[in-house]
Amino acid sequence: MARVVINGPKCGLLYILTCSTLFFSGCAPQINIDQQLDLVAIPDSWQSPDIEAARSELKWLDADEDRDLSAIVLRALENNPDLRISANRLRTALAQQSIIDGARSVTGDIRVSASRSGDFESDTADNQSFSLRGGLAWEADIWGRLASDSAAAEQNVLSLKNDLEYARMSLATRTAQRWFDVSESILQNDLLEQNLEKLLQAQDLVDSRYARGLVDVLDVLQIDTNVATARSNLANQRQTVTERMRALETLIGSYPTGKVPQAVSLPVLDNLVRRGIPTNLLERRPDILSARNQVLAANYDLNTAKKALYPSLSISGSTSTSGDEIGDIVDIDTLVWSVVGNIVQPVLDGSRRRQQVVINEVALDSGIANYVRTILTAYEEAENALTAEVTLAEQEEHLTIAVERAIASEEKALDQYSKGLVDILSLVNVQRNRISSQQSLLRVQHRRLLNRADLHLALGGENIENYINQMAGASHDENRQVEISQESL
Repeated sequence: MARVVINGPKCGLLYILTCSTLFFSGCAPQINIDQQLDLVAIPDSWQSPDIEAARSELKWLDADEDRDLSAIVLRALENNPDLRISANRLRTALAQQSIIDGARSVTGDIRVSASRSGDFESDTADNQSFSLRGGLAWEADIWGRLASDSAAAEQNVLSLKNDLEYARMSLATRTAQRWFDVSESILQNDLLEQNLEKLLQAQDLVDSRYARGLVDVLDVLQIDTNVATARSNLANQRQTVTERMRALETLIGSYPTGKVPQAVSLPVLDNLVRRGIPTNLLERRPDILSARNQVLAANYDLNTAKKALYPSLSISGSTSTSGDEIGDIVDIDTLVWSVVGNIVQPVLDGSRRRQQVVINEVALDSGIANYVRTILTAYEEAENALTAEVTLAEQEEHLTIAVERAIASEEKALDQYSKGLVDILSLVNVQRNRISSQQSLLRVQHRRLLNRADLHLALGGENIENYINQMAGASHDENRQVEISQESL
């Protein structure tokens, strides 16, 4: 059995230091961060229905590359103010990390002073003096407090890096979505213009039949009402187009002029996506990684606060010299030096340090709760997007049939009305059903594009370059090539 023999005042101080260390170490609970973070039961597969047929890669759009959309996304990444703010937060955190790391190194300073004094009234010669002083200081990190502080700063930097990466991915997604918003609103405007033309044709037919006395004035009033309503809807849609274009311009850092491209189309989606498995989200989504970094940083902060209760050891040294001439202060024989060691044990501080431990414990618990919330939100987003991927495709399939039938019904109704076989209400209802079906189909196609963007983001995506390329890839109908005016940007 080993024995420790303590002799002399210095050994007594070492004994006190050792006992206090053992006491405080026994009071500090050890936290297994990995165990604390593993709080969510992750299923082996996605819970969305009818997804088993989806097998190929997560593609945004088919084949050809839409250079204009790619340029818009890249411009957003360069100019968006929010992304710039996130990047500046990271720069600040890197600077703070350097400051904290510097606390573990030796610090020092050199001071040179000169003075001269005399009497205005006497003939006494002026007195002058020069002095040189230098000092070094270093704190021994015997408990690892400074190391914990440095590790917390490192985790904070990693958290902000992940935040920045997620912000870039989110910005790329939102930029593409806002472009799809603009495209859909323009196409809706085109539909309403086409609908107005058809209503004007129907109005000419009604006026012709009324002039010949074949229909009542009620038919004229009914068709006039529909034409006026169509004009109102068209004016409202034009405002929507302008507002959406301004939202896109603001997002990419341009002045919101509201100038829109002359011709657009919604790209065709590949129906198949590669889903991966739910556990991939923990490794791929930067927002989840950021939340984990925040938990680790909070745990290091807690360790730092606990270690602040322990004694601290610092060593400082200084040297000085002085003389009547400036050459005296560079004479090494006149230097006077000293070395001082200090051990400080906090005793009375109004419980400030202990309450700081409590504050950091609460911060750690809040960080874990935020981590769990981030994971659950990520799974919710992924599951909802996967489900919508199926249901929206089904809606588009049925609405495509509905539009075909509605167009055929309108042509038949116009023919029958011209022959007096149906009344005006039948014709009006058929026309309303046709425009309603066309608008619904366009909305669902638009929602599929928005959902695919959300799905790509929810599943973690890939690196930002591939992500942009996937969003920029598009398959265009030969008769609907996208033409974007440079003035719109």
